[in-house]
Amino acid sequence: MTLRTRKLVGSIVLTLWMIVFALIAMAAIAMLPERMPVWLEPVVYCVLGFAWILPLKPLFIWMGKGRDTSAPQ
Repeated sequence: MTLRTRKLVGSIVLTLWMIVFALIAMAAIAMLPERMPVWLEPVVYCVLGFAWILPLKPLFIWMGKGRDTSAPQ
């Protein structure tokens, strides 16, 4: 698979993952109790803000592998 094809497939998977993760994050935020410490809500948002990228590391590594056919040999 060429580098260009890998990037295309990876971009599609990334877009789908962002949509799914946003729905999961919204459901998680909705389940938080009404009365919680005021400092806890920003912490939850920060954790969710960084958590979406962690499962995608193998995808980014896979996208970077492959032959680059655009450069002259």
